Amino acid sequence: MTNGDNGAWAVILILIVIFLLPIVWIVALYPAEPFHAVSGEPVRDAAQVAGIKVVSATDSLWPVAGATGGKTYTLSDENGNIYTVQSQSFESAGSRDAAIQVFNAQSDGRGRPVGKLIIVGNHLVYVKPYTSEILKRIAPELQKLKTT
Repeated sequence: MTNGDNGAWAVILILIVIFLLPIVWIVALYPAEPFHAVSGEPVRDAAQVAGIKVVSATDSLWPVAGATGGKTYTLSDENGNIYTVQSQSFESAGSRDAAIQVFNAQSDGRGRPVGKLIIVGNHLVYVKPYTSEILKRIAPELQKLKTT
């Protein structure tokens, strides 16, 4: 081997470490949310446990393949703050994951509304804005529903 060959191998090794190692860390630290049926209404259940009042809930259906229906909730806390949350259930892990990929494929303001998806089993919960005090109270309850 010559010094040129060693230098080329060093560059290839550095590129592999720079690009692949972070991807491996992400996959290891953030495993995919397993698909499982969550009974009831996760948003309503989380809000009630957190002490948030559900002002109204209307049926909704996202225009995404595999969506089986959901609700748009209007929530209120004891200070009168109002917050809207959408929830949608899916028939399979593939359809739920495809909806997540479509959402994440766009950048904010260019086809994707500003907000965040929370995955709870077979449900996707869309929250906007995701800095609300109400969300800070119900998000931990939604996280608990992921494991049940």
